[in-house]
Amino acid sequence: MKLVDVHCHLNDSRFDADLDSVLERFREKGGEVIVTSGVNKETNRRSLELANKYDCVKAAFGIYPTDALAKEVELGESNELLRKLEEFDVDKELSWIEAHESSCVAIGEIGLDYNFKEFQTEEMREKQKEVFRKCLRLAKKLDKVVVIHSRKAELDAIEILEDEKMDKVVMHCFNGKKALIRRVLENGWSFSVPAVIVRLEHFKMLVEIVPLGQLLTETDGAYLSPVVGTWNEPVNVSVTLGEIARIKGISLEEVADKIWENFERLFF
Repeated sequence: MKLVDVHCHLNDSRFDADLDSVLERFREKGGEVIVTSGVNKETNRRSLELANKYDCVKAAFGIYPTDALAKEVELGESNELLRKLEEFDVDKELSWIEAHESSCVAIGEIGLDYNFKEFQTEEMREKQKEVFRKCLRLAKKLDKVVVIHSRKAELDAIEILEDEKMDKVVMHCFNGKKALIRRVLENGWSFSVPAVIVRLEHFKMLVEIVPLGQLLTETDGAYLSPVVGTWNEPVNVSVTLGEIARIKGISLEEVADKIWENFERLFF
């Protein structure tokens, strides 16, 4: 049984001290591929480094919506962002991604994020959309699948994806309502389901609605662990597989085989 984690952040510093063990646990469960996603200049290069070092790791290069606007953000004491934003030139980073396109299997993660107050003005949303379109156009030029972040911006993200006529799309940790889930399905796009499905009813509902042929497995490690208070890691895609099998009423092997087929179709 082959396991695939289509969206993880092995470049997160929390994996640094224990990465070999993390990968070994993944392989022991039948793990084949982990797609580690960059979000900025530093993590894109770290993703490339990891993909070059480990056979089971593939790189995705991305520009996270909040990182893209580091120059424009004035962070106060109430800053709720997950990490410090480092300034970089978006256009230069896109040129770097294009120059290294043979070393990545996807463009991501990219998208829109309206969650933090610093990004809730119309001006900041429009700037996010501008960067998002640039990323999508590069992905289309390179014929790469895109991994989409759309927190509290699901409708806007879908409308831009439709406007740019994207076809190879993975909606990562999608939190949109049923009507938007169906709209994604009508476009022929896919959803990657995190292991936190065991704790969140929304993802169980999503799996009920979405055909198996449009599902993928992810962890978003080190975030969104299925166990409260622990770091998430790639081996936990087995948790997602088990929950999908339970909800769909089919065998674990059938689910794993179909998800692997979906992954190969989109990413290679």
